[in-house]
Amino acid sequence: MRKITLLIVISLTCLLTACGNNEANSNDSGKPSAPDKFLEIGSGPMGSGWYPITTVMLDVYMDGFSGLNVSQIEGGSTANLKSLEIGDIQLGLNYTSDFPAALEGGDGFDKPLKEISSIAALYPVYQTIATTEDHADINRIEDIVDKHIFLGPKGGGGPVAFWNMMEEYGIDESAIAEAGGEISYGNYSDGASMLKDNNIDVFVGGGAPFIPALQEIEITKPVKIIPIDEDKLESIKEKGIGIASGEIPAKTYKQQSEPIPTYTMVTMLSARSDLDEDYVYNLTKLFWDNIPVFEEQIPERAKHFTVDTALDGIDPETLHPGARKYYEEAGTLE
Repeated sequence: MRKITLLIVISLTCLLTACGNNEANSNDSGKPSAPDKFLEIGSGPMGSGWYPITTVMLDVYMDGFSGLNVSQIEGGSTANLKSLEIGDIQLGLNYTSDFPAALEGGDGFDKPLKEISSIAALYPVYQTIATTEDHADINRIEDIVDKHIFLGPKGGGGPVAFWNMMEEYGIDESAIAEAGGEISYGNYSDGASMLKDNNIDVFVGGGAPFIPALQEIEITKPVKIIPIDEDKLESIKEKGIGIASGEIPAKTYKQQSEPIPTYTMVTMLSARSDLDEDYVYNLTKLFWDNIPVFEEQIPERAKHFTVDTALDGIDPETLHPGARKYYEEAGTLE
């Protein structure tokens, strides 16, 4: 009798468990599940071009996965890579120039990072060195040495790239300090407000090609873009550190009648290496399957988002296995 009772209890337990699982699967509505309930994505500062990208990613991933809560964390290129390393975030935006530096313990990193993997190259970012029209004495890079310069987020790849670019002019932090200049950091919205109020003289930031925070202030105060000399651009390209040249198109800003030469980097998406392979496969697939959503919300950036260029500037050996699986299926990677 005791054996029969035990069998009935076991059978009922199994039946209830099966029903529970079936109910959970039906709630998924065919959506993939995530190994964790939370996903943190490293973004850029408020007012940057990265912030709206990760805002769209929130919707894509919360709609695409079953029961996944997604949040974005303000950061910057080098800061996001360091946050991936220690597990504060699981995905993050950064520059292709900073990724190999992170693996090697180069510029911006005290030691090599071991827990980062690449997912995709997204779009070129035009670095903008700007002032306002009422700064009549600032027209060349050499003119900014004794000025108050805003460099964006301290943990971003922008400041690293800026100092690499300034090295071509023989300018470093000590040269600016000796000339009476000053350096400040912060989010782009705050920096643009400081520029408008003359609390800083020069604003440095990245856009594709425009910076929303700069476009907002030029409603009341015209913006002036400082060009980078062509010979300096050629010189830095030859160093092979992930910095290339480009032009900020005419009319990007209201007072800009001609294209302006500047330096560029490529934004990429990275992940923690220990994330589950199937999870990263689905993260990658959902990103590329939802390009129309990105094109609707952030057209100027999303027009560059293509699977065909997803590995530009990325060593395939650094791909997360889940991303590699996706690109092999898509025919991007053999």
